[in-house]
Amino acid sequence: MTFLTELLSACWHTLQMMAPFLLLGFFLSGVLSVIMPVALVKQHLAKPGKASVIKSALLGIPLPLCSCGVLPVATWIRRHGASKGAVGSFLLATPQTGVDGFLVALGLLGLGFAVYIPFAAFVSGVCLGLLLDKVFTDEHQPEPPEASPGKSKPWPLRIVEHGFVTIAGDIAVPLLIGILFAGTLSAFVDPQSLSELGDGLVAKLLVVAAAAPLYVCATASLPIGASMLVAGLSPGTVFVFLMAGPATNAATFTTISKLIGRKEAILYLSCAVLLAIGMGMLMDVIAPYLPEIESQLGDDHHHMSVWHSIAAITLLVVLIGGKFLRERD
Repeated sequence: MTFLTELLSACWHTLQMMAPFLLLGFFLSGVLSVIMPVALVKQHLAKPGKASVIKSALLGIPLPLCSCGVLPVATWIRRHGASKGAVGSFLLATPQTGVDGFLVALGLLGLGFAVYIPFAAFVSGVCLGLLLDKVFTDEHQPEPPEASPGKSKPWPLRIVEHGFVTIAGDIAVPLLIGILFAGTLSAFVDPQSLSELGDGLVAKLLVVAAAAPLYVCATASLPIGASMLVAGLSPGTVFVFLMAGPATNAATFTTISKLIGRKEAILYLSCAVLLAIGMGMLMDVIAPYLPEIESQLGDDHHHMSVWHSIAAITLLVVLIGGKFLRERD
């Protein structure tokens, strides 16, 4: 019974962290469907190659989306013609940082960390995207543009229909499986305990092995990273946690498999892990030359109230449940 209680509690906690960002992702994907013509996506992101991959990384870095909130937006650009490399670049670069994450990192970890995180997000996203385009062929056929009657609908309705109905339905099943898996892992792995692992390559390997399956969004992971820095871990080892937690977790792997393919998802996960370690080692080398790196733990780290969490989770459950009700009709 204790195991079941801990599992349910961990799943609830995972949902608390994910739900607001998923809803934000649904909303942004709906907005994109209105303001970004399909032709524009095809022009800039559909052709495999360096340009599409770089543009996807640059598009994703400032967005305030976690590894789950990015999924609806990535699904939208994939549905409308983005190449596997462009989607992979967007998926890896976006969750690691954002405008909100940059500001929180600046306050908690100093300018050195705040600057290095988006730099590493860009480099890792581009590397993964180029590799995906080189290794895998892409026979994905983009969806045709919406018919004129659909375009005649009021834009708020189009945002809701596309983001909260179409995209939410696309990721519902793999997302539920991932939440259960991530909750199981989170029930028995405490990220704070990672601060006792020490430094060096072995420490980085242990940190990435423990952090990769967990759901820890970029902004929420920063206070944990600050506490690990206080505990004595090197900046590079702390960075490995900050990248591996948001960029790779069990809650999103199943959805990525559906989005770009299972083999591609395995390559995504492998590259994300290796890149996290590599960028962490690079940070340890250049840390003395970066602006000040310091931990300034505070009391307010964007915790949501219980009622806000319940409201977000309830709406998410309704949206996902709607998919199954529509399929029964």
